[in-house]
This record gives sequence, structure tokens and C-alpha cells, in this order.
Amino acid sequence: EEIATASITDVKPAIFHHLLHYVYGGDVEEGELHTHAKDIINAADKYFIVNLKLEAEAAYVKSTKITMDNVIDNLLYADSMNLALLKEVVMDFLVENHDEAVTKDFTDVPS
Repeated sequence: EEIATASITDVKPAIFHHLLHYVYGGDVEEGELHTHAKDIINAADKYFIVNLKLEAEAAYVKSTKITMDNVIDNLLYADSMNLALLKEVVMDFLVENHDEAVTKDFTDVPS
């Protein structure tokens, strides 16, 4: 009997291990979620592992300090990946810092 194989080249092996472990009933350790949050979000999104994506998003929000220097990158990332929690945190940051935000030069933002 021939065994079929599939090559997965767009996800790091350690990240894919987390996905498989999670799918088969395991948890991803909090430290791993924080350390690899974006990689886990991207892979979980690609393979439709919604709950893991949400857990990784929460870890990313908890471990990332939003600043004027990274606010647009985080907003674009949140929008492109449908990360409602991150988008809410970024928008709250912009509201709280609206005086600085309106004077900030965002010329490096992709159009």
C-alpha cells in the first residue's frame, strides 16, 4: 500500500507542530503563543484553525506595545488577517493619542 505525502513549505516545522498538537486536543503553551504569535496567527488562518488563531491574537495583543511607530503596521496587519481584537486595541490607541496621531507623518504607509 502506497502512503501519500504532502509537503508543507510555507509554515515553519515548529509552528506546524503547534497546529497539529492543537488540532489533536493539545494546548499551545502561553510562552510559545507570545513568542510565535504572528507565525501561529498566519498558519492558523491559512488552515482555518479559528480558536488557535484567536488565542494567538490575544497573546499578540498582550505582548505587543502599540506605539506611534508601529500603529499603522499593526492596523494593516489586523485588517488583512481579520483580527478584531487587535484592530480594536489599535483603534483605541489612536483615539487615546489622537492629538499626536493627527500630526504624525504617515507617508511610509502603503497606498
